[in-house]
Amino acid sequence: MNVANLQLEGMLLAFSAVLRSLVSSGALSEAQLKAALAEAEETGLADQQRCEQLSPSQRDSLAFAARFLSIATRPETGMRRFSEVAREVGRTT
Repeated sequence: MNVANLQLEGMLLAFSAVLRSLVSSGALSEAQLKAALAEAEETGLADQQRCEQLSPSQRDSLAFAARFLSIATRPETGMRRFSEVAREVGRTT
């Protein structure tokens, strides 16, 4: 496996933990987090000229981080393994 992929997996897990901490401390509401991640995904996919040059799987790749974090930070779940969340992202796209 590419080392860069492992680094990105670790970064997403760490960022998930930070976001969960911000929500649990009250510094960020669940609604604010959900809105911010939705905005990130929408912004990534809003560049029509660029997205027209991308395949559907490439567009999904562009949105993966926001989708991953949205699922990984759901309040009803605890920290989950990367592969578990990534599978769920794949099922929802």
